[in-house]
Amino acid sequence: MKTPVFVLIALMAMPALASERKQSMMEKMQARKAFVTQFAAEPKASVSFLRQYDFEPLGQHSLLLYESMSRAYLVEIEDFCTDLPWVMAIGIDTKTSNLNAKFDSIRVRDRSCRILEIRPVDVKAMKAEQKRLNAAKKAAKQGGR
Repeated sequence: MKTPVFVLIALMAMPALASERKQSMMEKMQARKAFVTQFAAEPKASVSFLRQYDFEPLGQHSLLLYESMSRAYLVEIEDFCTDLPWVMAIGIDTKTSNLNAKFDSIRVRDRSCRILEIRPVDVKAMKAEQKRLNAAKKAAKQGGR
């Protein structure tokens, strides 16, 4: 039985599409990191941290780590955890109620990557700006109809 040509072409195109999707995802993460960085304070050696609420990967070495809906940190980690952009869960290795740069780690799958930098983020200002940008986009769409 012969395989139709269009099936062969589709199978050959799949790796290219996956690579393109991965590149697009990484570009979106870089743009999001640039946006979040606008609201990040200077790096701190340690911050009070009781529990993880949520996280958002911002590339292979960066994440937005939420302690609550209104408290978050921009965290840079070592480059051993290259799967960070694609994981659904992470772990935090800390021995105190603080999160310490240079001593504590983020676990991604089977790897533990030391935290290099922690920057508190003004979540309230970030969300307000995101809301403003979303409203401007919506208004531009409605005006363009």
